[in-house]
Amino acid sequence: MDYENFFKLGFVNEFNVEINKEITLLQQKIYDLTQNIIIDHDTNLNLIEKIKLPFKEIPSEKIWSELMNEINSSNELKNLINSKGIYSVFKNIFKNPEIFEICTFRARIPNQKRVIYNWHQDEGTWFLSKNKKINNKFSATMWLSINGSNYNNSIQLVKGSHNGKLFNHSYVDGQGYFKAENLNIINNSNIYNVKTSPSQAVLFHPLTLHRSVPNAQDKPDMYPRYSVDIRYYDKSSKLDYKTTLLFKLKKLIKKL
Repeated sequence: MDYENFFKLGFVNEFNVEINKEITLLQQKIYDLTQNIIIDHDTNLNLIEKIKLPFKEIPSEKIWSELMNEINSSNELKNLINSKGIYSVFKNIFKNPEIFEICTFRARIPNQKRVIYNWHQDEGTWFLSKNKKINNKFSATMWLSINGSNYNNSIQLVKGSHNGKLFNHSYVDGQGYFKAENLNIINNSNIYNVKTSPSQAVLFHPLTLHRSVPNAQDKPDMYPRYSVDIRYYDKSSKLDYKTTLLFKLKKLIKKL
């Protein structure tokens, strides 16, 4: 795995993460919470096959919220984020990695539009935050696949978009500052499409433009995609970038 691409391209493409025990426990937790709403199945299937099964019907907003809340507050997720396997990945790019406050389980399931994100940079999503624990940190994001992903339900990354510029971000209802503006640097040649097996991940820079793959189907895909955004930051480094006057003004207004 070429960790230098984190700084050259803005991301490290798909690689395996050594977290066998921790991810298995999390996968089991997800299955326990969803087994009654996926299609009828042979309980002797292996765990990976079980958590890839489609839903019987489109889950309600309530079901989605309960799943998100249950997993995000679970010991299984906490143990995964704090595992040696995860830490060792960030140690390859940071001298002094520490867990960043924002680490989140994500469930992309039918008709959940809130989990479809437009082009954005992670730094832009909390640039206006008043939370001192996440301000001015050089973080990195590991997008870890729990049950695998394909080119229709994963994420896209823009090569070379991390080079020192933070775009202005606008607010999206139900998400936050998740829409970067004036993106004339994006073209078909520099978009990288992610495809993963379970326990594989990509690692990207906080200024790398990325988004959810847009829905391209008329009918909702009944298959779930589970992932975790795991973030660490380097205590010994600062993130250096320039941003637009408009975004600076938004930040100033937020402070008032």
